[in-house]
Amino acid sequence: MKKIFICTLSVAFLAAGLASCGKSTKGKMANEWKVTEYNSTETETESNGDKTVYTTTMTESTVSNSTATTSGGSTVTTTSTGTVNTNEMTIEKDGTWTSTTDVSSTQEIFGVTATTKVTTTSSGTWSFVGKTKGDEFKKNERVMFNTLSETTTTAYTPQGGSTQTSTDTDSYMTGENVMIYTVTESKGKELALEAEIGNSSTSGGTTSSTSGKTTIKLTEK
Repeated sequence: MKKIFICTLSVAFLAAGLASCGKSTKGKMANEWKVTEYNSTETETESNGDKTVYTTTMTESTVSNSTATTSGGSTVTTTSTGTVNTNEMTIEKDGTWTSTTDVSSTQEIFGVTATTKVTTTSSGTWSFVGKTKGDEFKKNERVMFNTLSETTTTAYTPQGGSTQTSTDTDSYMTGENVMIYTVTESKGKELALEAEIGNSSTSGGTTSSTSGKTTIKLTEK
C-alpha cells in the first residue's frame, strides 16, 4: 500500500508569514542534523461522534505519547513517557538520507517493571518538489523524503530478567512510502519542516476521517 502524505500548507509541518524564509537549497538541506523538536497529532473521527486523538511530543531528551479516545460522550486518555537516546538525521547532497531514532521507556505490567528500548534506522532518497501551475508554493519550498528501507529493533528487559530482542525490517519500492514536507525555515544551522495529512471515506452510511499535522525542527550536530 502506498503511503503518500502531502502537506497542503493551508496549515495555519502556514506558509503565510513564513514563505520568505521557507525556501531552501541542496546546500542548506545537506547536513548532519539532530532532531530538537518533534510534534505530531493525528485525529480519527467517526460520523457517530467517536474520536481518537494520537499525540507525540519529543525533545532532545524526552518523548511523550498519548491516546485520547472519546466514545459515547466520555473520554479516556492514556499516556506514556520515555527517554530519547538518539534522534538524528543525515541528509546528503547526492539525494540520499539516513536517520536513527533510539528511545527507551519503563513501565509496570502486572506488577513487573520492565524497560523497552526501540531503535529505528531508516534510509532513502530525497528531492525538492517542483512548482506546479496553480499552486501557491515557491521553488524549493517543498521537499519529498522517500523511504526505501526501515529496520526496527525492540529490546525488552524485565526487572531481574534477561533481555528479549526482536527485529523487523521493511523494504519499499520508490514512491511506496513517501512524506512531503513544507520547509518553513532554512538557515545555516537550523531546518524546520511541516506536514499535514487529511482524508475521509464513507462505507455503509458511516463516514470516517483522519487529519493530522507534524512539525519537526532540526539543528546542526
